[in-house]
Amino acid sequence: MKRILISSVLIVSMLIPSMAQEKEQKLKELEQLEQQTVKTTPPDTLVAMEEELMTAEEEMLAEEEMLAEEAAGKSRVRIGELMTIEETDDETIIRVGKKGLRVIEEDIETVVQDEGQDNEGVRYTGKSRRRFEGHLGGPEFGFNGYSTGKWLNNDSPLEGYLDLNTAKSTSFNFVFPPVNIGFARHFGIVTALGINFNNYRFDGNNTIVVDGEGNITPAYPAEPIEYEKSKLATVYGFIPVMLELQIPVSHGSAINLGAGVVGAVKLGSHTKVVYHDDGKQKEKNRDDFNLNVLRYGVTARAGYEMVQVYGTCYLSPMFEKGKGPELYPFEIGIALTFND
Repeated sequence: MKRILISSVLIVSMLIPSMAQEKEQKLKELEQLEQQTVKTTPPDTLVAMEEELMTAEEEMLAEEEMLAEEAAGKSRVRIGELMTIEETDDETIIRVGKKGLRVIEEDIETVVQDEGQDNEGVRYTGKSRRRFEGHLGGPEFGFNGYSTGKWLNNDSPLEGYLDLNTAKSTSFNFVFPPVNIGFARHFGIVTALGINFNNYRFDGNNTIVVDGEGNITPAYPAEPIEYEKSKLATVYGFIPVMLELQIPVSHGSAINLGAGVVGAVKLGSHTKVVYHDDGKQKEKNRDDFNLNVLRYGVTARAGYEMVQVYGTCYLSPMFEKGKGPELYPFEIGIALTFND
């Protein structure tokens, strides 16, 4: 019996280490198998399918939004991840991140303001496709004269010494860039500042002076001198204010019709004579010659694009009342406008 017990103890002591070693070997094999399973197992297909479905849904929503915007007359352009430009018929919205600017095209002005705020914004006055542009501003060339009555009516004979050489009685005007007030795209008010140079070329062998009583009177050269040239020159600053109607014809071109009033202030005047006496002689006499400092009248013009035909008739007398003959100046010519 004792021998059997000793033999059993020896057998168990030998079996325990081998069983432990076998168990440890099986654990190692299980760990290796798990590692290989992790490496070869594909990503979660459900998660991938959910992401694809979300992306497709976002694209469909974006496409539906774009179609709705196009139907409403709106277009959108995305530049990178942060910048978006949206444009409609009346305004353009530029967004950078969460900030945005709204550019509004009005009839006369362009307004830039923060998006979503009811403020006046910054206004820029500039040419736009809906802005009225009057045809005034630039050089004007013409002929001038005067009549003894308003509206170019010669109610009484002209004094002989005031006869004009009409072909050489010329005018030159320069009109500065205008101010336009549009009531519609092709109708509005236009005004500007200008300088008016008039040359009244006398036809007789005479000039004019102011006599001792302060009246205009003729002056003749001593014999046998003959004046080669004799003229009265005036310089006025003037302001026309006109209503203008534009009649579109084709390709954006228009026939222009304008009429209004004009006011002027005298800046200077002189007479000039040229004759031969031991050589060519020139004499200038600077005086006011009793010319009215202020004058007013009516003006009209018609043309196509930048070329206009104009006429101006002054309703105030040329000379001060009682100090010279009653004459009413006028001029007719061609104007070139450079504001198209």
